[in-house]
Amino acid sequence: MNEYQREFIPANAYDVQRLPYAKRLEELSPGECIWPINGGGPYLFCAAKAVGKYCPHHKARLIQKKGTHSHQ
Repeated sequence: MNEYQREFIPANAYDVQRLPYAKRLEELSPGECIWPINGGGPYLFCAAKAVGKYCPHHKARLIQKKGTHSHQ
């Protein structure tokens, strides 16, 4: 497994549900989630209401991802 495959978090059902509401980077407003939810151009971002950079769902996924790094 190469580094890219190890780092990539695949889309899940939540990301699929967010696709109709997704926005391109230049369309995002302050307070919208910047988690990319598709795999290629144009890149689309979650755009759900966020505190900081990410919505609660994507923030939890980021914490899970960081947690797996400590076990390598």
